Amino acid sequence: MAYAMDLQYLNWKVYLENPAEAEPHEWFKVLNGWIPDSPEVFVDVADYQHVQDGPVVILVGHYLNLSLDHTGRRLGLLYDYKHPMEGSNEEKLKSGLLGLLRAAKRLEDESGFGKKPKFKAGELRFIVNSRAVAPNSAETLDAVKPELAKVLARAFGEGAFAIEHIADPRQRFMVQVKATGNPSLADLIQRLA
Repeated sequence: MAYAMDLQYLNWKVYLENPAEAEPHEWFKVLNGWIPDSPEVFVDVADYQHVQDGPVVILVGHYLNLSLDHTGRRLGLLYDYKHPMEGSNEEKLKSGLLGLLRAAKRLEDESGFGKKPKFKAGELRFIVNSRAVAPNSAETLDAVKPELAKVLARAFGEGAFAIEHIADPRQRFMVQVKATGNPSLADLIQRLA
């Protein structure tokens, strides 16, 4: 029987379709432009290109960070919600995923890129950024999967996705999500909003 878990510190990542075209200096400039205009409280942009297998450029906020992330040697947008969230686990999962998708769509629509980023909306990574909240175990997967599957079914359609647990005990709890087909960010946002 799955145990009750209050999910917090949720991370979502969507991968770039065109990673070779990502220019960190352009991401730095674009994300810096989000500081004054965003409803979030963003305070700084930092260059982390010196870090191997991690963030490349980070937009640091009071509640969340957004980053061009190279963890796992795959470039994508990482949405890292840092504060405790209110609501049910399903509501928190949906809110985080929607936040990621909206940020990715905004980046695709930005005019500040020489070659605009394009995201693979049908491939996501979900991470709980706290081993205290969610140890990377089969028990955590049993606790998280039913509500995660509800949110993903709303986004991709019932049975139109697969969830793979990355069961490496050295890592935080994480799952890889792959949808069938090639949904767009706009479609997923519309279905989840």
